Amino acid sequence: MKLSRFFILIMLMAGIKVSAQNRVWTVGMQLKPIFSSRAFGTGPKVMTDRSLLYTLRPRGGYAAGMVVRRGYTQRLSFEFGINFTARNYQVNVQGGPVPAENRFRIVAYEIPLSQLVFVRLSEYIYMNASGGLSVNMFPSDVARNNDPLLVYAGRELIIHPGLLANVGFEYRSRKSGYYYLGASLNRPFRQIYTLSARYQVGSQVVSSVLSGFRGTYLTLDLRYFFHEDPDKKIRKKQNGKN
Repeated sequence: MKLSRFFILIMLMAGIKVSAQNRVWTVGMQLKPIFSSRAFGTGPKVMTDRSLLYTLRPRGGYAAGMVVRRGYTQRLSFEFGINFTARNYQVNVQGGPVPAENRFRIVAYEIPLSQLVFVRLSEYIYMNASGGLSVNMFPSDVARNNDPLLVYAGRELIIHPGLLANVGFEYRSRKSGYYYLGASLNRPFRQIYTLSARYQVGSQVVSSVLSGFRGTYLTLDLRYFFHEDPDKKIRKKQNGKN
């Protein structure tokens, strides 16, 4: 599904009778394994130089952190949080005197900001779609040497905003909290790193490539939200005023 169609879907869902948590703060934890897909531009990237074939291939990773949700109407909620993210990559070279391989990891910190719309499917199960922004922060460059292949990934900027889209399902128990399963797309607005890969035999450089990459990734979202009773929350506020 194209991103423009995804946001159209969110707008249509806003007009459906839905159920959210009005005036309730909910805190949760999340673990998001990262995977790749050619359909969303997160697949391998191929480069060539002097008959050598370079392949930059995502190797998964994970994002983990906390999320805070605020239900401010009966239809809509807002989420924000902070995540630690590790993206793993592999570079392969074919066509040289010997095949070569090198691996590296890019670490980032993210602050996601999302607008959610919920649709109630049954008494305890809800479906949601959301869209928003992710502020991605990259603390350092990365260099790895695995003879005969030297890889250097230099960050473009420290902070990169990106597009965040999500769809998922949530089971809301009466007493033990909320359990969430979904999928998200994080797509920075521009390339985040420039990859320099150099194939050399001894001190002689046989071939090298230079290419930027965006770092878009997909995740499987596993979340748990601690239970918060909206009626109890409202009573606390009323008692405080009295």
